Amino acid sequence: MASVNSPFRRFIKPILFKLLGKRLYKHFQYLGKLKDIKQRLVEEPEIELLPYFIHEQDEVLDIGANYAYYTERMANLCKKGKVYAFEPIPFTAEVAQKIIRKLKLENVVFYQKGVSNKTETIQFSVPKLDFGAISAGQAHISTRNNELVKDSDLHISDNYETFDCEVVDIDTFLLPALKNLTFVKIDIEGAEYFALQGMRQTLLQFKPIILIEIVPIFLKSFNVFVQEFQDYIEKELGYIIFEYDKPKQKLLQITGKPVEKEKNHILIHTEKVKHFSHLIA
Repeated sequence: MASVNSPFRRFIKPILFKLLGKRLYKHFQYLGKLKDIKQRLVEEPEIELLPYFIHEQDEVLDIGANYAYYTERMANLCKKGKVYAFEPIPFTAEVAQKIIRKLKLENVVFYQKGVSNKTETIQFSVPKLDFGAISAGQAHISTRNNELVKDSDLHISDNYETFDCEVVDIDTFLLPALKNLTFVKIDIEGAEYFALQGMRQTLLQFKPIILIEIVPIFLKSFNVFVQEFQDYIEKELGYIIFEYDKPKQKLLQITGKPVEKEKNHILIHTEKVKHFSHLIA
């Protein structure tokens, strides 16, 4: 998940946290994230593809909603449909829900839950910044082996705060209510394989476009090898894997090649590829 990390914010955040405490700091975090959304300051390259994939009456999922960056954009594209947003971490979920209410995104159904391959309560770890606040975008299931991440550019802290959160599988929790699922965004710090396992029937029924972050070292830290993950996507679910070339504004097929670098990918079911031929290089 992209974020704004300006010199001013790096300077002011520790001061606000120490002076105001966690409760009031949360309010300033809300104001900052609201500004980011309104001024389009948090823009991953793939976000410009959303109008091609999401239409007015669609249903979409935001798995790992964080501070509602994607939730807001998707909600404004499917005004007569629904966004089902999932975010398990209490601090982040409270800020996201406040943003959703402020922006009057009435077509968003928000769940303070994570998504996995079964319904249960599990522990999440959230890295703490040097001054004590959490780094919400790095929240992950606590069983992740962070020893494998320590020597990578993705490691940010050895100090964690933990939370017990409910996770659900989409097939059980949401599939019976779905009628027109067309798009899924998943960014959950290495647990993407488990989320896809828990929504297998949903994906086979609706064949939605999927925007998913793939980070090989995070997968490995859950004892999942990237080739195993790709095989599941391609062979079990029937999807083709693409990455987005922003300068060319085209999707580049990488099916058959190993994913080596952490980045977002677009998954399109083989039966839907012909509908997006104009986007594919």
